[in-house]
Amino acid sequence: MTDEQLAAMHRLLAEYHRRLAKEAVLDVVQQYNSDLAQRFSDEAALIPGRTAIVERLHERERQKREEGE
Repeated sequence: MTDEQLAAMHRLLAEYHRRLAKEAVLDVVQQYNSDLAQRFSDEAALIPGRTAIVERLHERERQKREEGE
């Protein structure tokens, strides 16, 4: 799964939970779905940065292996 697909999935889940929150009758259910929607939205925004960090770590490990050979 690409970063773009993963971020799109998080955005889709966020929208789904926002819709559930709007339709919820109980306050606790509304708050739960609103919080969950915000978490998915936040995660979607963090995916590209996390991917860049992992790529840099992999590059560093590759360089260390090459230097050790």
